[in-house]
Amino acid sequence: MGPPPVVTGISPKEGPPGTKVTIRGEFLGTSPTDLFGLKICGCDCLLSAEWKSKNKIVARSGPCKGRGDIIVTTKSGGEGTSTVQFRGYHESIGPVKESAVWVEEAAPPSLPWGRRPMSPTA
Repeated sequence: MGPPPVVTGISPKEGPPGTKVTIRGEFLGTSPTDLFGLKICGCDCLLSAEWKSKNKIVARSGPCKGRGDIIVTTKSGGEGTSTVQFRGYHESIGPVKESAVWVEEAAPPSLPWGRRPMSPTA
C-alpha cells in the first residue's frame, strides 16, 4: 500500500452548496479509478469528483454548513488527511438581497400576428 493522500490546498476556501472546489495535494490517487472516496466538510462528494492528476482533484461541494476537512480516500493509499478546511454556507435570499433573476419591466411589443383588436365599429 502506498502513502495516504494529503490535501494541502483548496480553491476557493468557502462557498455555498455546488461550489466547484479545486483540491491540491500529494498522493491523491494513481488514476481516476483509484479515487475511492471524497468528503468535503463531512459530505460525500465522490460522484462530482474529477480526478485530474496525482496532485489535483476538482469536485463540487455538497450541502455542508460550517467549517470542515477535505478527506480523500484512495484504493492505493487509504484514507488521507487535510491541512486545510473548506467553509460551507447557505445563502438566504430575501427582499433586500440581490438575486440573479431578470424581470422585464417594459410592456411586450405588439406583434404583427395574432388577434386583431375587436371594436363595434370595425
